[in-house]
Amino acid sequence: MKQTLLILSRALFALCFFLCLAASTLLGSPYKIAFSTYLGGSDWEHARDVFVDDSGNVYIVGGTQSPNFPVTEGAFQTKHDMTGNKVGSGGYCDAFVAKFRPDGSLAWSTLLGGPNYDRAYAVEVDKSGNVYVSGRGGPGFPTTAGAFQTEFRGSDEGIYGMQNAFVVKLTPDGSQLTWGAFVGVGRLCRELSIDDDGEVYVALHYLGHGPLPPEKWFANAYQNKPIGGVDIGAVKIAADGSQVRWATWFGGSADEVSNCGLRLDGDKNVYLNFTTNSDDVPTTEGAHDRTYNGNGDAFLAKLSPDGSRLIYGTYFGGQEHEEGNSTHNLAIDGEANAYLLNSTTGNDMPVTPGALQSQPAGQRDIVVSKFSPSGALLQCTYLGGSGNEEAEGIYANAQGEVAFVGSTDSTNFPISEQAIQTQKSKSHDAFAVVLSPDFSQLNYSTYLGGENYDYGRASYFDATGAIYLTGSINGPGWPVLNSHQKDFAGGGGGKELCYEGGCHAGDVILTRLVK
Repeated sequence: MKQTLLILSRALFALCFFLCLAASTLLGSPYKIAFSTYLGGSDWEHARDVFVDDSGNVYIVGGTQSPNFPVTEGAFQTKHDMTGNKVGSGGYCDAFVAKFRPDGSLAWSTLLGGPNYDRAYAVEVDKSGNVYVSGRGGPGFPTTAGAFQTEFRGSDEGIYGMQNAFVVKLTPDGSQLTWGAFVGVGRLCRELSIDDDGEVYVALHYLGHGPLPPEKWFANAYQNKPIGGVDIGAVKIAADGSQVRWATWFGGSADEVSNCGLRLDGDKNVYLNFTTNSDDVPTTEGAHDRTYNGNGDAFLAKLSPDGSRLIYGTYFGGQEHEEGNSTHNLAIDGEANAYLLNSTTGNDMPVTPGALQSQPAGQRDIVVSKFSPSGALLQCTYLGGSGNEEAEGIYANAQGEVAFVGSTDSTNFPISEQAIQTQKSKSHDAFAVVLSPDFSQLNYSTYLGGENYDYGRASYFDATGAIYLTGSINGPGWPVLNSHQKDFAGGGGGKELCYEGGCHAGDVILTRLVK
């Protein structure tokens, strides 16, 4: 009976919410497509991050199984190596890194991998144009002499085979590996950040068993050993890749989920976000929530620039399960406010007065939240339709607007009247959203997709208000304009992506939306 009442109450709220949205006429700021392109070969590709430099060049990273993935002459690696024997049922994969010019033309593209399974998840670019990439790699992934860790220290990750986190630095033209290293003993680095000195910060991961990284990394750590179960942490790496500056673990006595986000503020404080099942993760006085709410909560931590001190730590959640959808769910603005992007099945999230959507409207809704420099909750809203939403790639601009992308199967996801696409297609569509600074208005929202499974996996929100979306699509129909590759090249389901949600890898998509 309780479950039936919950479903009925959500349905009633959804009806009222969408009638109110319709009555308020969500005009928003109109966007148009500046360029939009496929990128891929005859098998599957999947993009996981996008970055835009100060000149407007666009960088995307991910993984490919296509033997004819488009690479450029002079690239660091132009051919796949499928000679390894440490793969799982997902088969072989190479990471890729591609740079597009501001007009959407391809500047360069390279593979990045060894003889087993390798995939990139994060990319950033420094002021000199050097490209930093992190992800997961198998034995034989390219490392360089003198790097802080050249030895593979990973473990068997089932469908992916033997895996270890990696981080590399590529030259601005994509032709050389300046340095490359494995990272610790974890399976992957989903996130990285670089500071103004070119030093690199990545998240750590420990499965709760097996050898640990060198003790000397943790000499001045806030937490020098994992406490229990699956733990996460952070590590700072010298600009030349030769040594670890510092590292720390962070977590409680149960499990901290490995899709850990990491970001820096202007003072080089380090922020971590993750999902936890621990009721004893360190929290601080004055932070939003010091108590575990059950069934998996989101958690946000702010560490000092040397990793030795916890500035704040807070749980964030309700009685149901909260989590970040895989990658890039943490943003920091110029005033050191932190933004989290989560999803939840619960109806008791701490929504703030005046929020755009005060209750969930479907089975799994997005939750967007903003925290002060001391960890107090400033803003929180649900966002979603009557189905399921997943969101990734959150950014906040100088005006306080918040942008992100994702995927939805809701036919009534909140959409602007001036959206590029106002109706959902047959399957899941990608979406792009811009929220007002106080989370009370939808400044812009649009579906993007064709007749197949379209998945927005990462975004970038630049100073002009332009939104960059990347991800994947498992068939033709994505809107293309001024494109490098106008036709879908193939694929439609990599084995490692065939989970309950379906197979949604085919070609990479990259789209720039401008006002």
